Amino acid sequence: MLRGLKFLSPLLLYTAFVFYFFLPLAVGSTPLQGETQYSPRRVSPRQPPPPPPPSGNSTLQVCAPLLTKLGPPIVITPFDFAFREAANNAWNLYNTLYTPTCIIHPQRAEDVQRVMEAIYQAGGVKYAVQAGGHSAMREWDTTEDGVLISFADMTNVSYDATRDTINLQPGVRWGEAIAYLEPFGVAPLGGRLGDVGTGLLLGGGLSYLSARHGFSVDALVEADVVLVDGRLVTANATNEYSDLFKALKGGASRFGIVTRYEVKAIHVGTNEEKMMVGGSVIFDNSTTEALLRATANYVNNVDDPNTSLMVIIGATLDNNTISPVNVITFFYNGTSLPEGFTNPYHEFLSLPYLASAVGSYSYAEANSVLGSGGDKGSGQVFGASAFGSAEWDVGQGLVRDEEESFERYMRAYRAFNGFLEKVKGTARPTPSGTPSPVPTPTPSVPYPYPPPHFPIFPTWPAPPYPYPYPPPPPPTGTPGGPAAPPPPKPTVSSSSTSAFPPPPSWAPPPPFPTSSFPPPSSTTKPGSGTHTTHQRRQGPKTSPTSTRTIPTYTFPASPTWSFPYPSPPSPTGPLPTYTPTPMPTPTYSYPTPSTTPRPLPPVPISFIDDPSADGVGAALLAFTPVLKSQVEASRRAGGNVMDPPVTNYALVQFHVTMPEWLGIMPRKVVEGRKEVLRELEASEGLPLYMNECDAEQNVYATYGQYEFLKQVYKKYDPTGINVRFMKGPPGL
Repeated sequence: MLRGLKFLSPLLLYTAFVFYFFLPLAVGSTPLQGETQYSPRRVSPRQPPPPPPPSGNSTLQVCAPLLTKLGPPIVITPFDFAFREAANNAWNLYNTLYTPTCIIHPQRAEDVQRVMEAIYQAGGVKYAVQAGGHSAMREWDTTEDGVLISFADMTNVSYDATRDTINLQPGVRWGEAIAYLEPFGVAPLGGRLGDVGTGLLLGGGLSYLSARHGFSVDALVEADVVLVDGRLVTANATNEYSDLFKALKGGASRFGIVTRYEVKAIHVGTNEEKMMVGGSVIFDNSTTEALLRATANYVNNVDDPNTSLMVIIGATLDNNTISPVNVITFFYNGTSLPEGFTNPYHEFLSLPYLASAVGSYSYAEANSVLGSGGDKGSGQVFGASAFGSAEWDVGQGLVRDEEESFERYMRAYRAFNGFLEKVKGTARPTPSGTPSPVPTPTPSVPYPYPPPHFPIFPTWPAPPYPYPYPPPPPPTGTPGGPAAPPPPKPTVSSSSTSAFPPPPSWAPPPPFPTSSFPPPSSTTKPGSGTHTTHQRRQGPKTSPTSTRTIPTYTFPASPTWSFPYPSPPSPTGPLPTYTPTPMPTPTYSYPTPSTTPRPLPPVPISFIDDPSADGVGAALLAFTPVLKSQVEASRRAGGNVMDPPVTNYALVQFHVTMPEWLGIMPRKVVEGRKEVLRELEASEGLPLYMNECDAEQNVYATYGQYEFLKQVYKKYDPTGINVRFMKGPPGL
């Protein structure tokens, strides 16, 4: 209602727009085309910046001069038709419901400097930064009536073979970077979903290679950072900004805006080199306790740097019906799995399953197993916890033995089941007053219904449940042709005796889809010192070659002139001097309601809390083990501010996906989430994972370098502009 009232006063808005547009012109602001080239100011933070003027200025005072200096399309206003598309670019539906005063699409780091200088000199206004836009935290990548900096146009990727490093601009997504770098046989330590952006690095980051190389951000070599007052600095582990460099490694968005990441290149091979074994396996709900026990045993006992694992206990809700399903995704860095009980996944693979996509993969293919994660249109909300190994919990006095440590997993699962029952809808009453029946689908497979349809599954068709074995092949010449032979007994190698589920009787996964990105623009073979660059751009459209005959035209002959012909008289005085008239410099004014109608949101969203409807669309508990080898690799790379102890533990994510049409979080969901998060109490002394937290969780307080973080923040943002005007992690 209030949002609508803002646009019922066009006269007031018009007055404000005109005032703030002519004010900078009156004091002599120089347009962009009349300025000399803007150079970054690399000033030592030891020289304290001048204090900003008192706050209280409106965001319009920042957006109007920026529109004059930078011009469109860098600065987009709510009256541009491209504005709504840019404002709706976030993955989380909740973060598409906000309307910034202006959106900035920087083309270079200097554009970000100008924006932050304007915000700082105004005494601070609301602002937000959006890289990949994959945040589940409300307003962490958008803002209401503020300045939104979107890196949608800064998507360069380059590989420097001489330094063996990769340079990334903040707007690129991991799927794009991996696809472009695949011909070189290298990749960055990114995420596990292709649609996720570089903001993952600032929160730590997890990949399928974390057990060997550490958190994703541990591969960071150097970063260009725009500080809160507009200064551009380059931070690395050895220069004067080494403290800022370390704070970026897990400190999220509080320490500046990164405009360039330089990370180590991890040599993972090309698509033709299948250097990983693993995939996804789908289980039904009857295996939940066994899966959780296998997960706890994995956390207690495994420390192989070649492993990676994610276990999902999930469910979807539809028409008041809960459909549970469990999934594991694992990859082993090698051409084959270890044999027998030395196989770190033997407990999982010994369980009956519904479908499997286990095989040999390249690194690029492995990162596509769970899809891109780019499905938009639903509200998303996270919550984070961390469960220690039995050794850690017993040593901290949290539990008495291994069995009591495992009880934490079961307690979390019971709370999760209670949440699902609480948030599902109730049957709607019919006109006669009796509840309408809920249709019961008919099982299509001999295993307990329902078949899996959870959103993060392999992207190719999974094989049917393997039991019972297919019938013997019919005689040659019978209709339908010969059937596939029964699958052999599952083994990892010829000498293995472990009873694993039989491999599916289906063809191996299809090859990784060919990237839509052009091959590297270089004539030198990868790895020989070339420097290549990729940017997400659409090339000029080309039309098919026409087969029509091009018409010919005959022009009249030119007139013949006879010589000599009269010539102009020779000048007798000084030649006249020509003074060119200066071209008028274009100026841009912040538009008013009288110029262009404000675009409306294209999709109608309901904001009604209906108790009879399902409160959520899907929910899951995800467990990602962090091994000692990962912590040790992190410390060898210089460490990060999360600074976990050298022990095994499991990062726990509570993820809720709302129905697509629902723009609010119903009361029953709010209350149910609080109950689950209480049961997911983290083991003392273990850091939470910033990228999977609830917006109100103080993740910083769980970091081993929390006091260091507070000192660094005070040094680089003494006036607290970031924490006062930008939504983000609490605790500083």
